[in-house]
Amino acid sequence: MASCSQPLLSLLERCSGMRELKAVHAQAIVLGLARYAYIAARILAFCAISPRGSFSYARQLFDRIPLATVFHWNTMIRGCSMSRRPEEGLLFYAMMRRRGVDPNMHTFPFTLKACIRSFYLQQVHGQLLKFGFHGDVYVVSSMVKAYADCGNMKLAFQVFDLSPNKNVVCWTSLISGCCAQGDVARARLLFDEMPEKNDSSWSAIIKGHVQNELHAEAIELFRTMKASAEVKPNGSVLVSVLVACSALGAFAEGEWVESYIDREGLDCGLELGTALIDFYTKCGRLEDARRVFVRMIKRDVTAWSAMIMGLAVNGRSRSALDVFSEMLLHGVAPNAVTFIGILCACNHAGLVEEGRANFKAMSEVYRISPTVEHYSCMVDLLARAGDLVGAAELIGQMPMEPDGAIWGSLLRGCVSHGCAGLGVGVGRRVIELDPRHGGRYVGLANAYAAAGRWDGVAKVRRIMKERGVATDSGWSSIEVGGAAHRFLVDDRRHPHWPAIHAMLHELNKELDPSS
Repeated sequence: MASCSQPLLSLLERCSGMRELKAVHAQAIVLGLARYAYIAARILAFCAISPRGSFSYARQLFDRIPLATVFHWNTMIRGCSMSRRPEEGLLFYAMMRRRGVDPNMHTFPFTLKACIRSFYLQQVHGQLLKFGFHGDVYVVSSMVKAYADCGNMKLAFQVFDLSPNKNVVCWTSLISGCCAQGDVARARLLFDEMPEKNDSSWSAIIKGHVQNELHAEAIELFRTMKASAEVKPNGSVLVSVLVACSALGAFAEGEWVESYIDREGLDCGLELGTALIDFYTKCGRLEDARRVFVRMIKRDVTAWSAMIMGLAVNGRSRSALDVFSEMLLHGVAPNAVTFIGILCACNHAGLVEEGRANFKAMSEVYRISPTVEHYSCMVDLLARAGDLVGAAELIGQMPMEPDGAIWGSLLRGCVSHGCAGLGVGVGRRVIELDPRHGGRYVGLANAYAAAGRWDGVAKVRRIMKERGVATDSGWSSIEVGGAAHRFLVDDRRHPHWPAIHAMLHELNKELDPSS
């Protein structure tokens, strides 16, 4: 290779986008270096694989290569697998075979990533068996992961069981696949059997528990991970733990996560920073959430939306709207989640006109189609304010079928504002939509009571009893010694309930003036 190629390769390393890449490519052509396979391959790889590249430009380059090698084909297949149209990688594989080029051990991991359906996977599986790569540990781990990602756990386990070489990726892929299908117990058995665990395997099992709403178990696993001291938690683990802490109100554990981030000097990037904001707002620690938000070097629409939503649900409506204005000044375009937070803020503060204006701006200014959640916020806002006609009209304009929550908002508005007649009709409709939701029956009973129709109240209670419908029990939680304890109304399942109820009895006696 010519000595003048080295400066060109250095320029290629520093390319920040396609504009610079095209300039380097042009220089390579002028100097006669484009004919060198290594330089051509490096230019092709940048275009096909780099997030700053252009796959369409890579395709133009590839089509001009007279005799593409397996390296060139692998580059194009890999680029497809990383794109929004991964299945095109299978077309490149088929073209490669038609042109008489045999795959190598690097071909199949990329080709497997391109398989979005189990049917295609089985075809590729047959190819790798044909070419004798079924014993390669990296090919096997890619195959197990591909089957697990497609939800075909039967074949994933079959490949896993037949392979003499199982690396951490194989085990972790099975754990993630089992969790995705709700089989957390099997995932935990696999995790416990693993001969070696890394941060990815810990992340998979903790995330799997969180995804299946087993938050207490996820936190317990995290404590086990900390105690082992063999593997340090990565960002993915910390995000999952923060989600679990948010759900349980486990403040001490979540606070430890931020301390750990600071102590280890970890990058509090977008995902981790947003998870911290969500955690602190759900624990009611708005100043801590704001502190994390301000410290974030980069804030995307998700981070802004988390801050807006957190303020809104904690009753800081004006602050939420101020953050929204600040977001727009920073040039960040809102998304559908942002507007749920904005409408929630307007709802809490009773800002009807501001809510109407933002609901209108969604579609007319930002081209965001309102979802059922946005309509639910608006109907609730109007119903709370007593604009029952406006709420009913908005329900009639919905492009989708209104759900029980929307009718429930109108029902509560009818009861609160003395429109009992309309409320009874709405209540009947709500029960038709949610026949197993105890709260809907309570709403209808309240409507009957507001109208003075006590026979209707008795009828609703009788129907509830006949259908075996119970009202949702209220609950609260406290954190003691780093452990979150959840209490339901009339709950007798807690291991210390006799002592708890005895203490409550004593407290009630102390609070009762007559005693």
